[in-house]
Amino acid sequence: MLTIALPTGRSLDNCVKILETAGLPVEKLKDAKRNLVIEEGVYKYLLAKPTDVPYIVEWGGASLGIVGNDVTEESNARLVHIADTGLGKCVMAIAAPEESLERYEIAGNAKNLAGLRVATKYVHLAERTFKELGIQIKILKLNGSIELAPVQGIADCIFDVVQTGATLKANGLAVVKETLDVSLHVVARESAVEINEPLFAKTVMAIKNSL
Repeated sequence: MLTIALPTGRSLDNCVKILETAGLPVEKLKDAKRNLVIEEGVYKYLLAKPTDVPYIVEWGGASLGIVGNDVTEESNARLVHIADTGLGKCVMAIAAPEESLERYEIAGNAKNLAGLRVATKYVHLAERTFKELGIQIKILKLNGSIELAPVQGIADCIFDVVQTGATLKANGLAVVKETLDVSLHVVARESAVEINEPLFAKTVMAIKNSL
């Protein structure tokens, strides 16, 4: 039996689509309800919070996983990248109040942005991104409603996933810089790739061929 970790929430429908297109059984998965472990034929699906999927795969709870690369980048989990599915597309971006956009000339203006207060739930990814931009920052970690931070004056900008931009606009924010293309990625445990047992290899090939 091959175990695959999948994220709960809005990404699950896309995951089901990926697996179904690859020819994997998903009838029970489509009607998961509150079940977190679903067995269909030779497959076992584990449904977990998106942020937990990389660790479940890394630590051997599953051989494969499907999750956004924003989550894997933040986790620093040791995973093997199998494929970019192209589904669930959005971007990681720096966004700030529209009236303060002149301050954010990222290129060549790092010194003027030193000490920038950044609200985000992506602490590690934010640290790496701003370091690459040469900007020293102070991070305010929030788990939701990130857009409220600049509105309430407790942060200068946010670092978050942006899809349509409607939420930003509704809160008077605008994108300063897009930093990472995000979509659902298929990832694997290192040891599973090394062993490459028949069902694992067959499943990986089926998913790749279906994309």
